[in-house]
Amino acid sequence: MEFGETALTIALIMSIYALVAHIIGIWKKKDELFDSARIAVIGIAVLLTVASIWLFNLFITRNFQYEYVAIYSSTDLPMAYTLSAFWAGADGSLLLWAWLISIYIAIIAVKGKSYDNLIKHAMPVILITLTYFIYMLLTVSRPFRMLDFIPADGNGLNPLLQDPGMFFHPPTLFWGYAGVIIPFALMIAGIYLSDDTWTYRARRWALWAWLGLALGNMFGSYWAYTVLNWGGFWGWDPVENASFLPWLTLTAFYHSTMITERKGGMKFWNILLILFTWELTVYGTLLTRSGIIASVHTFGQSVTAPYYINYMIVVLAVTLILVAWKYNSIQSKKVFESFVSREASFLYNNWIFMAATASVLWGTTYPLLSEAFRGYKVMVGPSFYNQVNVPLGIALLFLMAICPLIAWRKASVSHLKRNFTKPLAAAVIAMVIAFALGIRDFYALFVAVAGTVLVVSTHFLDISRIVNKQKKLDDAGALKNISRAFWNNRRTFGGYMCHIAILMIIVAAAGAVVYEQMETFNMKIGDTASVGHYDFKLIKIEQYTKNNRQETVALFNVYKNGEKVLDDAAAKMYYYARQESTNVKPMAYTVGIDDLYFSAQAITTDHVTVKLKVMPLMFLMWIGGFYVLILGILICISTVVPIREKRISDNINISKNIKKTTTEIV
Repeated sequence: MEFGETALTIALIMSIYALVAHIIGIWKKKDELFDSARIAVIGIAVLLTVASIWLFNLFITRNFQYEYVAIYSSTDLPMAYTLSAFWAGADGSLLLWAWLISIYIAIIAVKGKSYDNLIKHAMPVILITLTYFIYMLLTVSRPFRMLDFIPADGNGLNPLLQDPGMFFHPPTLFWGYAGVIIPFALMIAGIYLSDDTWTYRARRWALWAWLGLALGNMFGSYWAYTVLNWGGFWGWDPVENASFLPWLTLTAFYHSTMITERKGGMKFWNILLILFTWELTVYGTLLTRSGIIASVHTFGQSVTAPYYINYMIVVLAVTLILVAWKYNSIQSKKVFESFVSREASFLYNNWIFMAATASVLWGTTYPLLSEAFRGYKVMVGPSFYNQVNVPLGIALLFLMAICPLIAWRKASVSHLKRNFTKPLAAAVIAMVIAFALGIRDFYALFVAVAGTVLVVSTHFLDISRIVNKQKKLDDAGALKNISRAFWNNRRTFGGYMCHIAILMIIVAAAGAVVYEQMETFNMKIGDTASVGHYDFKLIKIEQYTKNNRQETVALFNVYKNGEKVLDDAAAKMYYYARQESTNVKPMAYTVGIDDLYFSAQAITTDHVTVKLKVMPLMFLMWIGGFYVLILGILICISTVVPIREKRISDNINISKNIKKTTTEIV
């Protein structure tokens, strides 16, 4: 048997053993079975790591007798893209997904202290999924399938995938996809055991998965911006949407858990949101691998679609049956006393996220429905998504501003005046200033300016309140008060950093979309074209061969108010002889607060047709979406376990004290 498939076969056997050992261990309550199952789980991770390294090796050595290697690589493919070809197709991506899941559960298995009753019941859910994936890797989605001949060369990688984004976009998405299975399994175990602590246990894993999905979407956005010649950062592509959907529901879940933790409410919301997140994760995988929807991301027709569909049906049916069986044990406390309260704002938050999810899901799925009922596909354009989701985004923005300062239980009129007068005044002043500076667009004025100032103001006031509270407890000087307040409230501060990151993305999107300036020019060497405040002078055209492609490059000098601000800015076109494909390679350069975007439409020896754009504030999107967001999430993750353990221990102590007092009274 082939080496990679041997490793997968042994992994399948060990996965089945670990699954059976967990089930019997739960039934017979034998700890030795769990110990052996944990060893098997670690062995699965080792074997899938071996299989993955073997696939990397096959690509590196360009062993074209393997069908997967022959399809996605070639002798002239640069080594960097040869490595990333691992996940270029459906088979390798499934192996990556299974590999990451195995690493997650191996980490759980190694951490013996956390291997409690909840984890013991969650593991079978994960192992069923992992066993199913490994079975698919051995039957219908085989990355180690061998040809009965050795081709002289491979087909090569799709030119659109020969980009640095290929290193970051798929792996981070699958990091998120793999992470979602852990909260889902904990949810199933929690329902079965009537154990509400699953929410706290799942939250940290949900954050890791959320970070992976967020980064995956951001890397995909940047990839689209610099590769696909859209001249934009989000095109509402069907499979682009597929990775966005679980991010939406997972975001709603994290906010929902705050009410569960503080008030014991929204338990049913948590269950539905995690169920939807996992189902949408698999649905996104179905779209990506089945080829049932046309997209730059899809891998063509595949026989795996029925396997994913059947899995989704079984997961949905089993979960709903379990919820119906245990319904009485998952009833939430009544926590909503007023429509104007912090509890209500979290509920509105979830409604908006679910509305956005429903609209994106409908637009993504409609082509399938139209084909099924009308005989042909009708694609949904970006205008539909924008018309529905922009108002929802605005509503979320203002909820983000309200939530930090609105009172729990019920907000009185005096409370609202006291907390929101200053932020609203700041927002109005900011609008007046922006209007005086020439900003007239509704979205730019009311959303990007007023909304941003309102959110920042309320967050700043809440942070001030936290610092003042720390000062009253132990006044140790301004810097120490701030640092201690930060350390003791890291989850709040981390969450606010994530909010600021989202704000930066919103402001960047508003600036780029509303104030984008674009012109298309036919230029000869020496000609100058103007867009906005910038002058673009074509200085030379070069052509050369690099790696497996021929590059034709038009070089520009850029001037602003007569002063040179950019040398040798390039508009590029690539020709791939193997695929007989000519691709535009857009280039973006940041100058001050503007992105200058070059997209060559045609290039000859002395002439270029080029699309030039000036897109203000785009740099905020990448700074916020990558650096600020990552930092915020890492800060949040650092506090989940200590806070949860402290609150649980406090509750236990309170219960003990109550029992002790009751006994003394009796």
